[in-house]
Amino acid sequence: MNRSIDDENGDSVTGAKPSYLPDEGWSQGAQCPGCHVNPTLADVSRAFDQTWHDGTYHPGQPDRTITVSFTGTAVFVYNLIANVIQYTTTLTNLSFSIDGTYMQQYMHVPDGSEEQILYSVLVFSHTGLANQPHTLEMRAAGLNDSLILFD
Repeated sequence: MNRSIDDENGDSVTGAKPSYLPDEGWSQGAQCPGCHVNPTLADVSRAFDQTWHDGTYHPGQPDRTITVSFTGTAVFVYNLIANVIQYTTTLTNLSFSIDGTYMQQYMHVPDGSEEQILYSVLVFSHTGLANQPHTLEMRAAGLNDSLILFD
């Protein structure tokens, strides 16, 4: 059985929601007129449950993290990806850990195409987990600004 965990509405069965740190580092993108990626630019209907969380990491600030708890044998993480948007950080550089073990990195460097926003981009997947509780962490950190649009 597959279950979705939405950035805003949480687990479709349990209602458990992701946690975002630092608290002041995140906005609900679909309702954020001050965010560069907002409903005037992004097609809200193309986001899962019409929501996404927006956070930008800047070197010297606390890391931006999203933590999701789930029980199961596999996990798939989707984001909106900003591609080319003038005056906006559009590099996405994320690391993923499961149960405290680093798994992999995802990086998107804007490619110069005309498409401003990429939707439903698979940024991480892992299968073959034991069917038990797990904790997934997505983190933006390091030497470069990084935009997260978690869907």
